[in-house]
Amino acid sequence: MKKITCVMFTVIGLAAAVYAPAPATAACDCGTVTGAARATFAQGATYGSVALKSLELGTGVFIEPDGSASGVYSAVVTGESLLGQPQQITIDGNVLRGDVAPDGRAYFSGIATVNLGDGTPSLSGVPFSFSTANNSVRLTLGSTTLPAIQVNSGDITIN
Repeated sequence: MKKITCVMFTVIGLAAAVYAPAPATAACDCGTVTGAARATFAQGATYGSVALKSLELGTGVFIEPDGSASGVYSAVVTGESLLGQPQQITIDGNVLRGDVAPDGRAYFSGIATVNLGDGTPSLSGVPFSFSTANNSVRLTLGSTTLPAIQVNSGDITIN
């Protein structure tokens, strides 16, 4: 009797596996922004008292249809202090909102920690926003919008 019961459950299990409906995958109007790139600021660009030279960034962002987003944005902005000393500003952001527009532009924003690279403590809770289109990028930190710049190496992909 045990053998028949075992065989019966085995046959039922195999039949269930073979005839089970395929799992459905939901369509998603989600978007992604990924990239690692470098860009150079035009002469005269500043952030506070730092004369900006270049920006290196890395990002990976998932954007949901409702505008929520998750991911990270990291950047190193290289410049010169008022005394002519090299200075690196590091930005580590947690992405919270985003949008991929029909024209191929992508926007995302969140909260960042900013280290000014001048020996002062890092600033946490700094709102930031980032936009990109056609390999041009624009970064806003707090109330300061940096000039738009063209990516000159690397790539940013918007899907």
